[in-house]
Amino acid sequence: MNLRARLLLIFGGIVVVTVALVSYAVAAGARRVFQRLDDQRTVAIIGQFHREFSLQGHTLEARASAIASSQQIRSMVLALSTPSGDPAPYLNLAPSLAAEQQLDFLEILTQDGTIISSAQWPARFGLREPWVTESSDWSHEPAFLRYEETQQGNQLALLTVHELGERETTSANRKFYLVAGRRIDSSFLRSLVLPEGTRLLLWQPSASGDSGELEDPSGPVSLPAALKPVIEQSRNGVAEVRGRVRFDDTADGIFIVHTIPLMGRSSGQPLAILVVASSRRELNDLQDRIRSIGVIAGLAGILMSVLASGWWATRISRPIEDLSAAAQDVAAGNWERKVDAESLNEKDEVARLIASFNQMTSELLRQRDRAVQAERVAAWRELARRLAHELKNPLFPLQITVENLMKARQQSSTEFDEIFSESTATLLAELSNLKKIVGRFSDFSKMPAPQLETVDVNNLLAEIVKLFAPQLASGNSVITLETAFSSEKATIAGDPDLLRRAFENLVLNAIDAMPNGGTLRIATSSAAHNLTVEISDSGAGLTEEEAGRLFTPYYTTKQHGTGLGLAIVQSVISDHGARITVSSRPGEGTTFRMEFQRKPEKQPAADVLAGKV
Repeated sequence: MNLRARLLLIFGGIVVVTVALVSYAVAAGARRVFQRLDDQRTVAIIGQFHREFSLQGHTLEARASAIASSQQIRSMVLALSTPSGDPAPYLNLAPSLAAEQQLDFLEILTQDGTIISSAQWPARFGLREPWVTESSDWSHEPAFLRYEETQQGNQLALLTVHELGERETTSANRKFYLVAGRRIDSSFLRSLVLPEGTRLLLWQPSASGDSGELEDPSGPVSLPAALKPVIEQSRNGVAEVRGRVRFDDTADGIFIVHTIPLMGRSSGQPLAILVVASSRRELNDLQDRIRSIGVIAGLAGILMSVLASGWWATRISRPIEDLSAAAQDVAAGNWERKVDAESLNEKDEVARLIASFNQMTSELLRQRDRAVQAERVAAWRELARRLAHELKNPLFPLQITVENLMKARQQSSTEFDEIFSESTATLLAELSNLKKIVGRFSDFSKMPAPQLETVDVNNLLAEIVKLFAPQLASGNSVITLETAFSSEKATIAGDPDLLRRAFENLVLNAIDAMPNGGTLRIATSSAAHNLTVEISDSGAGLTEEEAGRLFTPYYTTKQHGTGLGLAIVQSVISDHGARITVSSRPGEGTTFRMEFQRKPEKQPAADVLAGKV
């Protein structure tokens, strides 16, 4: 992945993450605000319910008081206060008084709780309601909730109890009770003012014992399945419960509900559950708008990221890519490579980096020139030392021979002819030796460029083995020859004459390293793109320092030698685009390993004098 793509991912990722975090934070804040507003709205509705409940209770008390002070009730109390009083004539008194005062429930009871007249169900005449006698003073108790029996079944009612009494001449005192009430149903819910998006519902348990009945200001409604567990939890725990309920399958059908248990005067279980439901439509609309804005902002941010990454790529990545390409060129040997930084600000970090790179390459060129110069001087000095050493040995006998000839000529020796013959033979031998020395140096300086053709390395090594086989088996020390040629095709592009010369030189070095005998091993191995040749001996081996200097021209570990043999081998192998390495330890022998490419890159002609001398 290039820098431009990484910049795009970084900028785009930052924008997307930032927009997502902001959107999440705004949405979470909106949810908290909505929840706080919903709680405030619920508290207001519950307060309104309790105020209406209290107002209805005071209204009931006032109407019950008005009934108690009416002439009909006074007459009834006087008539029934006597021992012979008959309640039968007052059977229909409660319905008429209830209709007059617009009450849903009204019952007149005796001191022991026996019903004299009932507005909601006249057939209850004569039944006893013992709960009426439980309180010693109803005048100090507020209105309360209770289920009243009617012909249609039990109905939830808001009731108040008023005591009636008349002192007779016999000083006997009898009490009578008025139980007045209003039905708590949808009509009661309609009296409450609700804010938009809020529903008020009333749940009552059914007589059949199933999930109960639910109604709103318009009348009975179906009980949503999701609301049942919330109501049950509030009913069992006798506490307010908050939950999220779907009333229908529409987009606005999700509500946040609060349940308020409605308790009776002395019951342990709630008589009914008041449900305040707040629609999530406003919150959903707000969240939809936040998501839409987030998506638009994210897309705009990604577009800006593309533009910004393109601009930064033009400003940063392109110079860096140029710098990377230049570094690869320098690694390949083109030390004169420079990077143009004119389009960049001089104070820019990339511009300073490019300037440092150009300065580095310039310094490398200067160091290379100094190193090449120093190497050339050292090589020429080594060449001069080697030449002096090699030429000194034959020059001394030449000098002695010429001096002996001069002395014999001056002395007119009778043996001059014999001395002359011996001296000329010596001179010719030493001159021939000088010619060989000069020839070896000349050969090294005139290494020809390889003439590439297809060469079967296995066949070439097999011919060399046949050539040296007699030499290995003769003499006092026998050298065992081992070969392990690759069974696969072992052809490369090379010069057979130069390769033969290099391989023979390595074989001769291996033989010289085993004067007391040993094992010479020649092996090849093939890979997909490479061919490896190994020539090993079991001789005395080399130290790490000797192995490191082994290919240096004019360096030798032999008592007699010019130190050019392995330098020539390295030159031949390098000209074939191959690599030669040596591994050796004292007492463990030496192995020369050459790795040839199947399709070598084009190599320049050998220029030993310019490169190494």
